Amino acid sequence: MAPSDPFGWVGATIGGKYRLDAVVGEGGFGVVYRGQHLGFDEPVAVKCLKLLGSLAPAERASFQRMLLDEGRLLHRLSRASAGIVQALDTGAAVSPSGEWTPYLVLEWLHGVPLDREIAERRARGEAARPLAEAVALLAPAAYALDVAHAQGVAHRDVKPANLFLAEIGGRRTLKVLDFGIAKVLGELSSMTQAMAETGSALRAFTVHYGAPEQFHHRFGATGPWTDVFALALVLIEVASGNRALLGSDVTQLYIAATDPAFRPSLGGAGVSAPDAVEAVVRRALAIDPRERYRTAGELWGALEAAMATAAPAGAGALAAGSPPAGAAPGAAALGVSGTERVAAGPPAGELPTSVGAPPTPSLTTIRGLATSAPPQAAPQPASPPPTPQAARAAPRRRLFPALVSAAALAAAGAGAVAFVRHRAPGEARPARVLGGLTAPPLKAPPPPDMVRMPAGRFTMGSAKGGKSERPPHEVTLTRAFDVDRTEVTVAAYQRCVEAGRCTPSGLHGPRATDADVEQRGALCTAADPAKSQHPISCVDQAQAAAYCAFAGKRLPTEAEWEYAARGADGREYPWGNEPPGCAHAVVSRPPGQDCGGRGRGTQEVGSAKAGASPAGALDMAGNVWEWVADGWDPGVYARGAQTDPLVPATGSRGVLRGGSWDFSASTAKATFRLAYDREAGDVSTGFRCVRSAD
Repeated sequence: MAPSDPFGWVGATIGGKYRLDAVVGEGGFGVVYRGQHLGFDEPVAVKCLKLLGSLAPAERASFQRMLLDEGRLLHRLSRASAGIVQALDTGAAVSPSGEWTPYLVLEWLHGVPLDREIAERRARGEAARPLAEAVALLAPAAYALDVAHAQGVAHRDVKPANLFLAEIGGRRTLKVLDFGIAKVLGELSSMTQAMAETGSALRAFTVHYGAPEQFHHRFGATGPWTDVFALALVLIEVASGNRALLGSDVTQLYIAATDPAFRPSLGGAGVSAPDAVEAVVRRALAIDPRERYRTAGELWGALEAAMATAAPAGAGALAAGSPPAGAAPGAAALGVSGTERVAAGPPAGELPTSVGAPPTPSLTTIRGLATSAPPQAAPQPASPPPTPQAARAAPRRRLFPALVSAAALAAAGAGAVAFVRHRAPGEARPARVLGGLTAPPLKAPPPPDMVRMPAGRFTMGSAKGGKSERPPHEVTLTRAFDVDRTEVTVAAYQRCVEAGRCTPSGLHGPRATDADVEQRGALCTAADPAKSQHPISCVDQAQAAAYCAFAGKRLPTEAEWEYAARGADGREYPWGNEPPGCAHAVVSRPPGQDCGGRGRGTQEVGSAKAGASPAGALDMAGNVWEWVADGWDPGVYARGAQTDPLVPATGSRGVLRGGSWDFSASTAKATFRLAYDREAGDVSTGFRCVRSAD
């Protein structure tokens, strides 16, 4: 039976440029249409959101702004990773049936959702597949999630229905769907007002792929580690052909997710796997989030390393050029499978640490970042989730108290449900921030191209600096980390481009004109073959994060960057309080002070050796500006002492640090902050990476 068209959009044009030709999917909160871009004469997928027609004008405007922000986020993520579906446009229009309709335009993909491919294989009696093939099949999705995690974004609904086997240029690849819409709906005040009036908080997810912290807040915050749990469940399902979490109702699935006695495994699902691989999956499915891998990249790096050292006999590799089984034209869009969800309320708890699990190879040791926190949220330590022993002691038949105090909302048979938990009167909404944790012992010294920063306290900001640098305040970093000794070079970045994991650098941005590109584009370091050892420039924040993920690292938080640049003694510059001389930093200088004919422009990384930081990092003052992971918040320092602070990068502006060759020496101070468009890459924007040291 053909899906219904509740809006009456079929045959009509939305936004003045998209003709909607057919309904291809419907869920609880949206209808997905196959459309045609009238200007480009190309197919698109258009998702129209339901349940919003009764919004007041002010709420409509607010919702459109949020939808635009999420569309921008999805667009940035898809630019950084080919494994994420592309967002092309957003808008709102009145439908032929008279209903106000916000919509999101996405790329049209040919192929099938992974859940359908699994079902078709099962129907043919081919449900199981070699473990090596399953790992290779899911790798593009893992790396795509890794890019999102490196930018502080968690998906929170990873499942086969949100992974699309797309056929592109005769090859098949997996794309991740459904970033963002649930978050927007969950933050809409009219949809949460009733919950607020009863002191409740809303959580939602697909129960067959739910992590313990999604079933109940006592297990801690949701975040990238939640995606790790779901990705491990999907791996078991892809390898075995059957769902990993077993249960006929929500209660049984809750027990399956939270009781160690029921924890899924590859062997338990009938998949032959080496002990090293089982250990990786066991850690990914830890009940306590703090015991899991923190990001998808960290998980997949450990998994591939375990597979490489102990591959099971007869394991085959995925044929990259083969088309997906049963492939047919299909729409890849948010929720095309008919499954919808309402975003979770603010998570409680802390960022997980690694506890009692096998060491992770350095390939993708990326520290997870707190997600979804509003910039104004004061960073306060939160209570840690209970230990696995506490979860194990819970009676198995006990219906999780105060969890299901409202009816589960099932969407189109897909198992997506919403839960309501009651909050005590006056209980504050938990802050979505990085909490203080005790780092485990360091396992290995840093590699030669990195320097180590121990956990510690320092004073961030300056009483003598600009408004955004004041007031100085104490910051505690609870975990050691390694920072690149130099800025990332042109040659290193080019290796990422050649691997297909990074997009080429070049002068670009929302305000960049054709004249800018023509006149200044040649100043981008990659444009000059002689500058292979100069810092890469003309990259935006997403490109920087994508490279760091490729290198098994991540962008530093703003606090980590300043701590690495000045240490704990409060110095103004990495080398001390002396103004930058030619041996200290590559910065713009007055006429006649050209540093021995060096001229304008970048220099090879590490040239200014006298400018080393206390730990030995070079060029943290000058050469190129360096992106950090944070979004811009000019007032964040006014909140006082903080632990592991991070401003989520949800707005249009990010933060650059360290000054550059085309800015004056005053901007090279370790405390100087520059707000800059996150989507812009200019002639002096570069970066360096960090990784967690434990």
